[in-house]
Amino acid sequence: MLLALRNKLAIFDNYINPFNRRGALRLSRYHPNSYLLLTLLAAMGGYLFLLLFPTLVLTMPVALYFAYPSVVTPMQWFGVVFLLMLMLLGMAGTFAIATMRFPLPSGLELDQRRFSRLFELLKELGGIYGNPRIDRVVLRDRFDVSIVKTPRNGFSFTTSHTLVVGLPLLLTMSPMDVHALIARRVGQLAGRKNRIHSWLYYLRDLWSQYLNHCNNRQSWLARPLCSFFHWYVPRYRSLSLGAARWCELKADLYAIEAINDRDAVRAISGQAMIDDYLNRTFWPEVVKTAKSSMKPETMPHARMAQLFQGGLPAEEIAVLLKRVAAKRSNPKSTMPSLNERLANVGHRKPLPFKPISVSAAQFYLGNACEQCIELIDKRSCKKVRAKVIRHANQSGK
Repeated sequence: MLLALRNKLAIFDNYINPFNRRGALRLSRYHPNSYLLLTLLAAMGGYLFLLLFPTLVLTMPVALYFAYPSVVTPMQWFGVVFLLMLMLLGMAGTFAIATMRFPLPSGLELDQRRFSRLFELLKELGGIYGNPRIDRVVLRDRFDVSIVKTPRNGFSFTTSHTLVVGLPLLLTMSPMDVHALIARRVGQLAGRKNRIHSWLYYLRDLWSQYLNHCNNRQSWLARPLCSFFHWYVPRYRSLSLGAARWCELKADLYAIEAINDRDAVRAISGQAMIDDYLNRTFWPEVVKTAKSSMKPETMPHARMAQLFQGGLPAEEIAVLLKRVAAKRSNPKSTMPSLNERLANVGHRKPLPFKPISVSAAQFYLGNACEQCIELIDKRSCKKVRAKVIRHANQSGK
């Protein structure tokens, strides 16, 4: 009886607790205004915590001057010592925050001289969305396009913006598809029509960088700060999940400002289908081959380029189309389901991707395409090798 009651309370808590993912999504759907206010207060809480320490440095001397013009009694001496301790705490915290440094997103950095077509695209999109600032462009081995805001110091009032483009995305999709997906992110960064949602969205990753900083290196001065972020960041990420999904849906609408809605839908559908194929079929086969041969030296991205250059079989595309259309959104993901995204842009069904004669990699990377594939493949092989070694160690046990 008691166990059954406990289980019911746990389920009930999942649905109403705003700091639980399911509860946050439910609140954002049925009470959007209350949810937005709560998320804004939670977001501001992080900044208020950071500003607490310089506030103590500035206010404690003033408090000492006015509260204790003369110190006579032991109780007054205790008050003086207490205020001095608060001022020292503020100085230590301010120093720890000001000296925080965050690494920029790693990857193969692309420059304007060698990759002019990509930077011309960014210039074109900047003209559409109001020229949001992008400081760096890097190429990585993930199937995604994202923009990362990196704080320049611990107070995070100024940030560096890095566009991270996944090589698998460029190898498997057409130039028009990638045009649409980059447009989503540039429009999202500008956030002209949803600045609050955009701010809440980017804070998810920004606060996570504080947590990563604490996990990597933690000085004794930073321990009080890190204790707060260990508590705060997971709760903010859970609470802000609904706002992040709003922002992703708005990003799809931004893409339609750069290209027509049908091409945008084809890009959105193709990204979901290819991502499903790579995760379910391509990468498991790469790891399986590496495990059986113990020679993970084959270049997976080079193989990926050849595979999609010829196009997937029609039967495979039909299966992928059916699977992604029936797939529900991951409760841990900021991305809504494909059906929600399609309905958001006025469409009912996903569109299959077409065989590509010229990949986005060939178009945007130009003569450096083969070199980029080789460099990224070296990094991928290290990851595959690490998985093989880990599997071998686990099998040995």
